[in-house]
Amino acid sequence: MKATLAPWLLLCFFTLVYSRTIDHRDVDAPFLACYDYIVCGGGVSGLVLANRLTEDPNVSVLVLEAGNLDNYEDFILYPIEDGYGLGTDYDWNLWTVPQTYLDGAARPYDMGRGIGGGSLINGMCWTRGGRADYDAWASLGNLGWGWDDLLPYFKKSENYTDNVDSDFGRELYIQPDASTHGTDGPVHVSYPRYFYSQSQLFLDGLQELGIPILIDPNNGTAAGGMLIPDSLNPDNQTRSYARLDYFDTIINTRQNLHVATHQHVTRVLVDAPHNASSRDYPPGLWINGVEFLTDGSLALHNVSCSREVILSTGAVHTPQILEFSGIGDPAVLSKYDIPVVINLPGVGNNFQDHPYVGVVYYYGNSSYFNLDMLHTNPQLLTQMEQEYYANKTGPWTAGAINTVAFPSLPSMSQNWTNMMSDAANQSTTQHLIPGLDPTIIAGFEAQKAILVDLLSRKDVGAYEILNDNIGLLAVATMHPFSRGSVHIQSTNPFLQPLIDPRYCSNPLDCQVLVEALLFNNQLVNTNSMRLLKPGPYAPFFPNATFETLMTAIRTGLRTEFHGTGTTSMLPLNLGGVVDTHLRVYGAKNLRVVDSGIIPLVPAAHLQAPVYAIAEKAADIIKSDNLGLTPQGCGFKSAFAQQDPIISDSSGTAPSPISWPAASTFPELFNSSVLAAFEASTQANSTTIQPPFASAAAKDQLPSSAPQFAAEDGILNAAFTFFTPSSSQNFSGNGKTESTLSTNSTRPKSVLSSAFSIPTKSASPNNHTAEIRDHTGSSSLHSSIASVIPKKPAMVKRHWSPSGAATLTSRCLSTPSSGKYSTRFTPNLNMQIPGNEKTPRRAVSRALSTSNTDFTNLGMVPVPHTSVQVRPTTRKLPHTGALSRG
Repeated sequence: MKATLAPWLLLCFFTLVYSRTIDHRDVDAPFLACYDYIVCGGGVSGLVLANRLTEDPNVSVLVLEAGNLDNYEDFILYPIEDGYGLGTDYDWNLWTVPQTYLDGAARPYDMGRGIGGGSLINGMCWTRGGRADYDAWASLGNLGWGWDDLLPYFKKSENYTDNVDSDFGRELYIQPDASTHGTDGPVHVSYPRYFYSQSQLFLDGLQELGIPILIDPNNGTAAGGMLIPDSLNPDNQTRSYARLDYFDTIINTRQNLHVATHQHVTRVLVDAPHNASSRDYPPGLWINGVEFLTDGSLALHNVSCSREVILSTGAVHTPQILEFSGIGDPAVLSKYDIPVVINLPGVGNNFQDHPYVGVVYYYGNSSYFNLDMLHTNPQLLTQMEQEYYANKTGPWTAGAINTVAFPSLPSMSQNWTNMMSDAANQSTTQHLIPGLDPTIIAGFEAQKAILVDLLSRKDVGAYEILNDNIGLLAVATMHPFSRGSVHIQSTNPFLQPLIDPRYCSNPLDCQVLVEALLFNNQLVNTNSMRLLKPGPYAPFFPNATFETLMTAIRTGLRTEFHGTGTTSMLPLNLGGVVDTHLRVYGAKNLRVVDSGIIPLVPAAHLQAPVYAIAEKAADIIKSDNLGLTPQGCGFKSAFAQQDPIISDSSGTAPSPISWPAASTFPELFNSSVLAAFEASTQANSTTIQPPFASAAAKDQLPSSAPQFAAEDGILNAAFTFFTPSSSQNFSGNGKTESTLSTNSTRPKSVLSSAFSIPTKSASPNNHTAEIRDHTGSSSLHSSIASVIPKKPAMVKRHWSPSGAATLTSRCLSTPSSGKYSTRFTPNLNMQIPGNEKTPRRAVSRALSTSNTDFTNLGMVPVPHTSVQVRPTTRKLPHTGALSRG
């Protein structure tokens, strides 16, 4: 259904979108031995810090990011494709543990991965929350973090454009308060150039039920209905995100900034000669630097800092790094024989999120345009696409969510007094994790008192309603009482931590959702909403019992992916991890700057708050280091000149690690990484046999790794390297065959793929897959390999400046269920098309299929972070399933 546009039209469009050219000399250059600041994580907060700290040309900053630079893909830039980024290489593709207070099933936990982090793939919703949300932070002992304190930083990050005609804006209840908005910040904030009629009827329906409509949703009064702005460039109507706004604008001019991609930080390093007692604060322990692994290598690297290490890896990965470093709860660390460096029980606890239930009342009135109509009308799809490219108008400018509401509990439930009475009368530990440290219990007791007060007020949103043009009226609890945790589950840094939100462990959170669904029934029956002819959505409509609704919620509950609290900014005696300067208690020069520091999750989508937190943190860090003399860590002016797409971040290929050598690091393989193979070659069609050349090679496994049985069908595996215009086969025992072919259509471009092929002795033969590699440069070599034990293999490719390919294949022990983006089925042929819209960057796609029965293949899905094949014919996302922001 994709339209073909005139070349001149495409040229005009790309001139507008890609006007910021990037000189990649400063990306993935060779490391220095020392930097003034090391920022771990290149997401929203990490890029804000990198930008603001390098404003001082006398200091050097290193940013270590596990993901990659994006390729300005359509699904990132175009609002119409909001939601397509989930499940791609820009998503960590995490999963929670089974949720015992729901239906016992695990939930997906999507998180942004790459330069820009969550701003790459979120729903672009720009909401700050209300004054009461932030004044609550201050009342927990965080002076300087109330609404009035953060407002200057909300404004500093924001480039707000009032791009709605005033008369039309009044009809849509849009009358921004100029005094509360910034107009020269990095992040573009504006409205799309298309509004659905359904949005106005939704707001009119709320008014009929007495819910106020807010003319400016971001001026501190956040309880009511609203048409929200997006992180959207008003000129070209494309996503505004941290990579474009804080990184692209400076990378060509700031020689004191080094950003290294594909780097997995494992721990921070404590400099023993500077150590004080682990609980002395100040001054606390001196953090000398960080340890990290380059993607695809088992070689540990470290780099030193002269001033500070700042963790900005998010509410899931920051506690993981702290615990690997010996900073956390001794009860957790002792399970993995990690020495306690700082006894800090709050690390990984106080985890909060917004539990979400998606409900769609499909609108039956076809006179109101909606996106579903494009699925069945290719001509209309083409027309809308051409309108967007030509004029930057029409439905393609609008994301999935246009209007939302944050009703207060007293405004939507007659049962609110009983609910808050029950909450106040709960014992503090009644619904908490058993055995928590007394400081964490004391912290929740203080939080609970604030939550009861907030939810009893009419100016505080108790839950959110997300409305789209098809009939979505999703609901999400905004001020949850449930508290979860994020902790490591092994000493393997590649294994995701145990994410346990414990959704509805406090039943009040689900009860709020029941009240919300009952309110939905009233909303769809208002005079305004009846014009849309909303359909029934059993069991939510119209007369379901409380028990029926609660059962449906426990089955259908997901999340808005707004994780907070795991490194809470709280006093130490309330379970805090960082103080009001975001310094980790017990450490002199270690800070956390990400959503994990939020002690109480606000009634908001988190990108605007995180931008503001990072802007404030940058000023705090500058102030705390004012007058310090640089310690010989100035940034050198010489950079590697090679294209970073074909170089690893050290500038050279990692040395091959033999299996005996790798086995001396058993902590890296505990229950997860079963085998690692690395090889490097420039020869054409060279075959290298890895240690798993036969089932007998299982004897080379370290004792800590699970063993394989010979009957599980470990195949003879080999690494084969290719030059362009060649095609080679890889096969083993006649059961598995993979073919890689190349062509010359994409110079200076490398296709990265990750794949897995199942096999058991009882599985069908002739599992076949084809990968077409659009490399096309004679100086580059492509590779493909597969190691076939009982578990699927995960393959990554990395490239050195000389053109030699360095390949690592890891065989993972995986859970019995999980998200998978790479799948193989019997007798299945696939190919990856080129994409003319990825200038100077690799085509990054993986293989995916649907309707596949993996049971008969004996395959365990691999929940790894891969990439995604997007169809050559455009299929619009189903907005009823989306809620990101």
